[in-house]
Amino acid sequence: MPERRFPILGTTVPPMLGRAAILQKMTGALTKATPDHLQVVGPRFAGKTVILHELAARLRQAGSTYSAVLVWDLGHQTPETDALFMQRLARELSAALKASHPDYADHLRNTQDNHYQDIAEVLNALKDESAKVLAIMDGFDKPLSNGQLTRNLWDQLRELAHKSSLRLVTASRRTLRDLIRHPDAQTSDFWNIFEPNPVRVGCFDENDLTAVLATMPEQQLAAGAQTELWNASNGFPVLMLGVLNAVCEMGTTGAVSPEAMKAACDSAFPAVRDELDALWIDCPPCCQDLIRRVLDEGSVARTGIAAADAETLIERGFVHAAANKLQSPSRLLGRYLEEQPNEGSALVRLFGTADAFQKNLRGVLERRLGQLNGIDSALKRYLERGTEDLPDHPEVFLSNVRGIANQAFELIWKGEVPDKRIPSEWMAIWKRNEGDWVNQWETTFPDGGQRLRLLDLMTGGGISAPCAKRVTRGTYFLINAVHAFGNFGQHLKGVPIDAGAAYAVLHLCVELAAALAREVPDR
Repeated sequence: MPERRFPILGTTVPPMLGRAAILQKMTGALTKATPDHLQVVGPRFAGKTVILHELAARLRQAGSTYSAVLVWDLGHQTPETDALFMQRLARELSAALKASHPDYADHLRNTQDNHYQDIAEVLNALKDESAKVLAIMDGFDKPLSNGQLTRNLWDQLRELAHKSSLRLVTASRRTLRDLIRHPDAQTSDFWNIFEPNPVRVGCFDENDLTAVLATMPEQQLAAGAQTELWNASNGFPVLMLGVLNAVCEMGTTGAVSPEAMKAACDSAFPAVRDELDALWIDCPPCCQDLIRRVLDEGSVARTGIAAADAETLIERGFVHAAANKLQSPSRLLGRYLEEQPNEGSALVRLFGTADAFQKNLRGVLERRLGQLNGIDSALKRYLERGTEDLPDHPEVFLSNVRGIANQAFELIWKGEVPDKRIPSEWMAIWKRNEGDWVNQWETTFPDGGQRLRLLDLMTGGGISAPCAKRVTRGTYFLINAVHAFGNFGQHLKGVPIDAGAAYAVLHLCVELAAALAREVPDR
């Protein structure tokens, strides 16, 4: 295959094109008297990694504020425990400090036990020398998505980041607070250290396009050709660069007419189709419905539309915002959607093959989740993250099912026994009908699997009548199943997980949430 003018995806990070304003903003924030900690946020394929590598290259130059700069790709070989995270951080810092501070690098490389303490010692020594390290952590979504990293880790990172010798830059598809899974981790002050306005990476602007076109002087785009380029891509990098690759592959030099640009847009579609597919799947159903509405109506006023939904479409280049309206849907997206099944399509097109079933069932469960009113916010967060894990990462979803079960139990106790003291009249009945084994609950509220035994009795599972005023027998059976899968999800090492089975568990979890929203709604 011929080499493409603008590399888009591959094993190496391509050079940065445009983005001067974003890079200037980040450099300024990191080199001022008291540098900020930054979070970079943008959809996949927007070019976050490219910007981070260019930032690192510039801040590694002689005379920089930073004596060492590291870029840590957390999206691959993601640490799954607190200890592994600190171990990897020590290793990354060691490699970055090798040239400027070899003694500190050796100390971190040879650390065995308390990686956090050793990192803190090195940062204190750097502080005494008025030296700084910049730690750029790309793919920060991954360690947050597994839900296994605890508040203790985030609190330790906060303590390290409070030292003047360390500054952090994270990159993720959503803000860090939106990505946190574990309710306990949400309470860490680590999330408060970052500049509150994230660096947003989305579509190219006019200045970015000018910089891109300067790299292909043999072709000059007529005004109408530029308009067609914007119409096709709305400036989203992989789409715009894909079309420009097609222009270059035409082999013609000189002026590029609007007609030639239209032809390039058409020929670029197969090359960018997979990226469009991934971007579309990343959109929640409410955003997918909104873009279909824009396609049908031509433009839609932003009044009454959730700001997050509008931004989801704008940052992907699916639509353009002007005069408080969403309009100009991307022509490449329009062509992609023409090929897709929609609500009026036959079921066979949506679920006729195993691949189609796994791809489209996620949307069904997302819509079901969107129907639930009165759902607890923490439980909803777990379920939203779960839908994002499927069908590609069923093991990640299952590892978080225990958190769903635990939160469900807390909601049940809040609705039935808010002080976690079993009423004496219940205990009297159970002692008489079920046996003396219930005596243990008089002094210790049930935990672990004992919670199921309590809920079983509360909902009439023994020979006694139900005592629960709100929670039903059906909810007991739902949480019983979810609890079992939660235990299974903690012991998955080496166990193959089928996406279809994971979907079944997710559906159980969603219906458990629906039952709790009816019986013990969040008030």
